[in-house]
Amino acid sequence: MKKIFVYKTITQDQINKLLKIEPKLTNYLNLSKPFTVRIMPDHYQCLVHSIISQQLSNAAVDTIWRKLIFNFPKLSPKMISSATSEQMRSIGLSPQKVSLIKKISYDIIDKKLNLNKLAKLSSEQIHNTLIKYKYLGNWTISMILIFTYFRNDILPISDFGIRKGLNKLYDENKINNEFIQNLKQRLGQYATLFSFCLWRINQNV
Repeated sequence: MKKIFVYKTITQDQINKLLKIEPKLTNYLNLSKPFTVRIMPDHYQCLVHSIISQQLSNAAVDTIWRKLIFNFPKLSPKMISSATSEQMRSIGLSPQKVSLIKKISYDIIDKKLNLNKLAKLSSEQIHNTLIKYKYLGNWTISMILIFTYFRNDILPISDFGIRKGLNKLYDENKINNEFIQNLKQRLGQYATLFSFCLWRINQNV
């Protein structure tokens, strides 16, 4: 079985380029050396993990994820499709999340959804494909784009940690839709790296 989590190094060159765009980060983070981020190279596992993470604390997610892997060690669409809803709810999943995970698993088996082919599409096309699923929202799709498809231009503004980081970095009274759109445009291909930094700001407080 592939490793579920792997670590990707953010290089000093990437950090330096981001700091040229937003030097305010140095007021909150020590970015004088490279750091690593945890990603999930398996598209299906990342999708399931992201669904589990919806509206839950990190501690709750870790607990449910450990139970899921214990009960389904070779996590795959086939294994999940054969599991009963009762089995999945017993590890702490809500009925909505069970329904969504099983629906996606069935569609992968029936070849209605190909997560590997999605990797060849634009971020917008991936979003438009996945948003059709009931209970699968913008936040979850952003996590998938970041943590398994490795897109560089994602700023998940609906994420609590991202909003909290933005409020530390800027005057929260000025953070409106226009401000966010201008920020995304300014960040460009460094928006995801900026997101990682915002999450780190919260960890360091």
